Amino acid sequence: MKVKHVIIAAAAVIIALIAAFYFVLRNERAQLQEEKDLFANEQKEIMQEELQKLASEYDIQYQKLSHGMGEQKFSLATDSLISQLLAERAKVDQLQKELKSNKVTSAKRIGQLTQEVSTLRNVLKNYVVQIDSLQSANNRLRQENTEVRANYERATNEAQQLSNEKAQLSDRVKLAAKLDATRISIMPIDKRGKLSKKLEKTVNIQIHFTVAKNVTAAVGEKTFYCRITQPNEELLVKPGSGTFPFEGKHIPYSIRREIEYNGEDTAVTMYWPVEESLQSGTYRVKLFADGNLIGQASFTL
Repeated sequence: MKVKHVIIAAAAVIIALIAAFYFVLRNERAQLQEEKDLFANEQKEIMQEELQKLASEYDIQYQKLSHGMGEQKFSLATDSLISQLLAERAKVDQLQKELKSNKVTSAKRIGQLTQEVSTLRNVLKNYVVQIDSLQSANNRLRQENTEVRANYERATNEAQQLSNEKAQLSDRVKLAAKLDATRISIMPIDKRGKLSKKLEKTVNIQIHFTVAKNVTAAVGEKTFYCRITQPNEELLVKPGSGTFPFEGKHIPYSIRREIEYNGEDTAVTMYWPVEESLQSGTYRVKLFADGNLIGQASFTL
């Protein structure tokens, strides 16, 4: 009986020890699981913060490309880089969703996620280098474009100034080359070639003037036109007479005369044969050459 009691007591002790060991083991396993869960949560929080930073940095780089590259943002190389950047940004979003879903529990998966985050970080560094290089090139191009535009505007302004100066010089040359009728005299002539003192005895109106010396004007044959306006403002004109150009129009003339002009003082005489009844009053005479009004005077009959 004593041996039996000893055996029973020993068995009880063993069972108690086993139960105690099992209890301790279960507590340690529970504690270990709690520590693992705590570690996993801490790692998840760290990765969430890291992913949020990555997301912000990817967004910053995207903004640089899409809004800060000026005219270069539409190049094929930049568009391709934007597509790649958005693809990596989508991976960041996917990892953030996975972390928020509370499905990440194993140390293995946490390790994988840590590696993926590290890879995304390295990829981002590569993009930063490319984008900064593009921005530097873009800034150089902007500077060059600014200089080119400034040079173009300067050249345009200089060309315009030269054109204006040329036009002004041309106007001065034209003005200097304009002929000038001086010493204009108008005299009614009778049939004997003498000064007519009576209106009814006038058979010709003599118009005499001197074309002043002008070394700038072109020499050669010149056509001079005379317009005689009566007191009633009507032009004296013969049937079938022509016109001449003046200020963009063609106007009729009373008398025309061609002479050879050599740049020196040249006398010119014109005659209007009186074939109509003349009015008494003041007549006006205007002289033209080369499309310019070169002199005018008036006389009274």
